[in-house]
Amino acid sequence: MNPSEPSVMNLAETVSVRWRPGHDRDNRRLTYLEREEGADTVYDYRFDIGASERLVTFDERISGRFGRFDWNADGTKLTYTRDGQIRVFDLEDGTEDTPAPTDKFDAEPRYAPSDDRLAFLSGRGGANDIWVCEDDGADIRKLTNGANPSDEMRWAPSWGPHGDRIAYIAAHDWGGRDWADEVHVVTVDSGRDRRLTQGLTTTSVPSFGPDGHRIAFTAKQVAEPWYRHAEDIHVIDLRDESQDVFPVEASHQYNIQQLQWDPDGRKLYYPVRERGSQQLESVLLHDETNAAGVATRLTDHDGVFGIGGAGEVRLSPDGDRLGFPFATHDGPCHPRSHPTSGGESQQLRDPDVPDGVVAPEQVAFEAADGLYINAYLYVPEGVSEDDPAPALVQAHGGAHFQYTDGWHPLEQYLVANGYVVLAVDFRGSGGYGRGFQELSMGDWEGGEVSDLRDAADFVRDRPDTTDAVGIYGGSWGGYMTLHSIVQYPETWDAAVEWYGVVNQFSDHAEADRVGRLLTERDLGGTPDEREEAYHNASVHWRLENITTPLAVLHGEQDQRVPINQATELSEHLDGSPLPFEMTIYEDEGHGFRDAANRRDAVESTKQWFDRHLC
Repeated sequence: MNPSEPSVMNLAETVSVRWRPGHDRDNRRLTYLEREEGADTVYDYRFDIGASERLVTFDERISGRFGRFDWNADGTKLTYTRDGQIRVFDLEDGTEDTPAPTDKFDAEPRYAPSDDRLAFLSGRGGANDIWVCEDDGADIRKLTNGANPSDEMRWAPSWGPHGDRIAYIAAHDWGGRDWADEVHVVTVDSGRDRRLTQGLTTTSVPSFGPDGHRIAFTAKQVAEPWYRHAEDIHVIDLRDESQDVFPVEASHQYNIQQLQWDPDGRKLYYPVRERGSQQLESVLLHDETNAAGVATRLTDHDGVFGIGGAGEVRLSPDGDRLGFPFATHDGPCHPRSHPTSGGESQQLRDPDVPDGVVAPEQVAFEAADGLYINAYLYVPEGVSEDDPAPALVQAHGGAHFQYTDGWHPLEQYLVANGYVVLAVDFRGSGGYGRGFQELSMGDWEGGEVSDLRDAADFVRDRPDTTDAVGIYGGSWGGYMTLHSIVQYPETWDAAVEWYGVVNQFSDHAEADRVGRLLTERDLGGTPDEREEAYHNASVHWRLENITTPLAVLHGEQDQRVPINQATELSEHLDGSPLPFEMTIYEDEGHGFRDAANRRDAVESTKQWFDRHLC
């Protein structure tokens, strides 16, 4: 395949990994799920033969965006979700069962450590609670009561090593606001529930230590900014509820990373961010050498764990190796393993890399106030001062996320079709320290937007580009795109925004809990409390400033940025002389998942820029 084809969006990528139980060190196996064109295939990488074996192919996606699955204790059955239902696949007889059917939504099933009980998240009780059952559906019951609202789906249950307790995260009020995400432990037999924390924003699924007495997780205080990629590690001893806090600046993305305990309980492994890359670090918990709490780095590589840096890292049961999905700028996600004794990572499967992939150059440009802003510059082969190309500025999503040193198929597609692309880590992005993140908090319409304007000036001044510059982005990047064209319309010649916010007031009223919390915490409160901040952060009152040709793509089922945002744009711009186009994908949420929709979205994006920049 050539990256100039829109199908580059659906190349095979490893989305999740698990170590398979029931195999000793000499026959160890890392199981990974590979996704391509909407189909999911589960493989075992066998270290004894140095090759992968296919276990099962599912003709459609399982377990949503991140494809998480789990093994039972003897490694004969897989559990996962599809269409909001818990599924169990028996590899010995090749059958799939739905043990706990529901008309609600179930997710994140996890097997108990030594038997065939399942714990999972379910909305069947009106809120998202932890439920348990046998994997044949017997003895189903609810363990928690109103742990999370129905639109809070980030978390997963975490079994203790003896199968008697489950740790989980629950939403709580803090100072009259539901900003806290606190750690609980519930005893499975009795239902006794213990709340372990007060005033925390927990950012990872809790992880029991091997003895079952300690729990570790990443978090920040509720009173602190909602940092991304800069969290502390907390370790709680359940025997006396004492708590140690290690300010290591751990990284999470989408709340799916889980701290990994070594088998002796002497250290923890976790990912960190440094500029665009992710590395693995470890913090010592013992004090035999006076090094307790000291963090040291295990890896030094260019890339990220999983798609966009959202992949899980998993430690083998013997503690000898870490497994993870890994992506680089010039290759999609693939499974890798790294020895905990040190050394080099082992690539377990070669990714499917198209011919003509372009690795970006990391550059910096000076912003208007003197800060240096880091960016990734993609230049198509053959572009020169004698044969210049139009340029595009990419605004990343996630607010305090970042662009990352990973695989970016949309940029590869646009570059292969002749565009110079500059992907910008504007102020507020993670990976550059807490101070850099704080620059955008409470100032969504200021520095970030001017950084993107300065990026356009930087790329326009290159000798190998024309004067035509467009801007695009999804989610927060879509929101930044809209701010850019209403504040600096003379800068931009074309724009494409994917599922961005137009009106912070109406978005807050209908967004899911995570979207609402991000807004409240960064802007300092609710719309009633911070009306001026919400007004300034919105673009709906400045839509008459738009003179840039604009295309909008949105999912009708989007809960993070509801469809009312796209509707408000269309009501204002439909029928105007401005070149405007809107595409609504009926079955999509926040981010396009369907393979055909992904192809259509990137092709529509390119065609819009072809029409208005070339």
